[in-house]
Amino acid sequence: MIFGYIPLEGGYEVPMRVVGANIPFEWLIYILMFIPLGVFIYGFYKRVQVWMLAKGEIHRNDKIGQRIWSWFVYTFLQLRLFKKPTPGTMHAFLFWGFLVLFLAAGVDASHHWLGFPHIEGASYIGFSAFVDIFGALALIGIIVLAVIRYVQKPDRLNDTKSSDGWIILLVFAILLTGYFIEGARIMAQIKWSTHISEIMYEKYASPVGWYFAFLFQGMSRDAVLMWHRILWWFHMALAFLFIALIPYTKLWHIMTGMLNYIFRNLEPSEIRVIKNIEEAETFGVEKIEEFGWKDLLDLDACIRCGRCQENCPAYNTGKHLNPKITLIQHMKQHLDEKAPYLLKQKEQEADAEMVAMTEEAEAVNPMEKSLIYDVVTTDVIWDCTNCRACMEHCPMFIEHIPKIIEMRRNLVMWQGDMPSEAQMAFTNMERNYNPWGVGWANRAEWLKERGIREMVNVLSEDGGEFEYLLYAGCAVSFDDRYKKVGEALVRLLNKAGVSFAYLGTEEMCCGDSARRLGNEYLFQTLAMQNIENFNNYGVKKIIVVCPHGYNTIKKEYPQLGGTYEVYHYTEILAKLVAEGKLKPSKVQAVKTTYHDSCFLGRHNDVYDEPRQVLKAAGCNIVEIPQTRNKGFCCGAGGGRMWLEEHAVEGYKRINDTRTEQLLSPDPEMIVTNCPFCLTMISDGVKGVNMEEKVKVFDVAEVLWKSIEQ
Repeated sequence: MIFGYIPLEGGYEVPMRVVGANIPFEWLIYILMFIPLGVFIYGFYKRVQVWMLAKGEIHRNDKIGQRIWSWFVYTFLQLRLFKKPTPGTMHAFLFWGFLVLFLAAGVDASHHWLGFPHIEGASYIGFSAFVDIFGALALIGIIVLAVIRYVQKPDRLNDTKSSDGWIILLVFAILLTGYFIEGARIMAQIKWSTHISEIMYEKYASPVGWYFAFLFQGMSRDAVLMWHRILWWFHMALAFLFIALIPYTKLWHIMTGMLNYIFRNLEPSEIRVIKNIEEAETFGVEKIEEFGWKDLLDLDACIRCGRCQENCPAYNTGKHLNPKITLIQHMKQHLDEKAPYLLKQKEQEADAEMVAMTEEAEAVNPMEKSLIYDVVTTDVIWDCTNCRACMEHCPMFIEHIPKIIEMRRNLVMWQGDMPSEAQMAFTNMERNYNPWGVGWANRAEWLKERGIREMVNVLSEDGGEFEYLLYAGCAVSFDDRYKKVGEALVRLLNKAGVSFAYLGTEEMCCGDSARRLGNEYLFQTLAMQNIENFNNYGVKKIIVVCPHGYNTIKKEYPQLGGTYEVYHYTEILAKLVAEGKLKPSKVQAVKTTYHDSCFLGRHNDVYDEPRQVLKAAGCNIVEIPQTRNKGFCCGAGGGRMWLEEHAVEGYKRINDTRTEQLLSPDPEMIVTNCPFCLTMISDGVKGVNMEEKVKVFDVAEVLWKSIEQ
């Protein structure tokens, strides 16, 4: 029917609904829909053009099956969002509701395009009710999300824009008008029927729409039919507006989120290696276009939900770094400002046109802005502790840490602009292979100091066979407090009969601090020396004491060809306890708070093993809110162990803030698993004069005390 339409009737003998009934020119909608689709495709194309401005290399075309699975799980099951249960559930309602409504619209369209028969009988009632209920869930979802943003106003949503409200209103209007249309149709059919019983099946087929129908009860049948047509066209106009706006508003996260789920980093380490570093002409990233295409995609994927900000220790202690605003959003704004100029250059437009653009530009030409100094300041770059809380909680898998490391690399290796403390740490690592700066020849002296030399097979001197290599690390070798932890671990391994060896003076710094502070060249130099020594002695399995060394050797050495079976010492101790090779005999119930090291926890997902050891040793662990993947950093990660932290007015330092959290349950003991954490938490306890009341120990020390004869 070109000019006519299918009239609405009363109830049908077999429950059903005629698609397009009462809508003049209903067929026209299938032509008009190409307008918003065209606008959407054009917007998509323009954003892809911007991503392709990237000059950096990022390859994400491997592990196709795993990437497809990642897309399916995180898109359709919304798993990443449930880390915050209420907003996560509401967003899931909204997503699933829209998805079901979209599929239902596709079923309707199939009647027009493919001539599919109408769904009838029990199938119609079931299908229609399913769609109706999911639409209601979507409506509930958008209302609750609006309440969270505009009534509760959590700090993580501290950059709400007017466009956010308009998008919420648009989505709400689309969902609500759908029910008004359904209600008008049902009421028109009721008024057409001789008795309401003829249409009662709609009460079950449209459990929500049925109640909307009675909003039209006082109108005449003709008035209801007219409102049905008006609302139908208005609803379609809103739906088309929604589609057209996707690439130009925050709705763009619908597409970029799915792309990020496909192209997220599946490698063990988030830090990218510089290949053939001796031949590199530049280091790090100085300009926005020098990032990789995935980095630019990340900027578009940010939905400004603030979960990264909410969990960032730097932001929560008043620092300049806010992973949402001063990093990602500032970079996105800069990219959006600079992209038109870069695209013009890429298209090799005439110089005259470029001059005209420059004259029309704002006071500061985006092409002249410095990414590092004007957009993302050096304070922001150096504030990061690499704790990974931002990446752990981001629902879009945005990669914050690699971007910061790339900018640090440029500052350190290209511009020579770094904190003086970082330069000192580099010098110490270059000269003595440790950031403490103690002579490398003294690296194995801790064995004699602690009276355990005879328990350790030092390969360069003893040369015995072994199953594991003990990589003690710099802290055990040179930090007087942590030498006690090394001693406890050696005694535990010896008591359990573990066959292990030690490199002694041939052990070098793992290079974690060098890499995290941006000195990739120094990292690779140290790492390659360690790998060469490991291989010379035929090392297959490694027990690492420090979580930073554990993460580096396990996840980052493979980038340089050093692949081994790597364990943190708490994993080994948990295994030995479970096997009965270590049996605590002095078990006492001690009220304990446990600090999850960022590089053992969030970076490597090792949460249970240290707790198993502590429980076996008699600790009554009291879990604080900021625990496991929500643990608060001690402040020493990302190389910041060697940089001075200055407290911001009105805030405490990161380690003092973390110590306060750990002290909140009034424990008798605080336990860590990392030398950096032990130092920072101990300092925090001393800072509040609690060192006599609350002792700070490492997991290995606690277990040894429970076994020691």
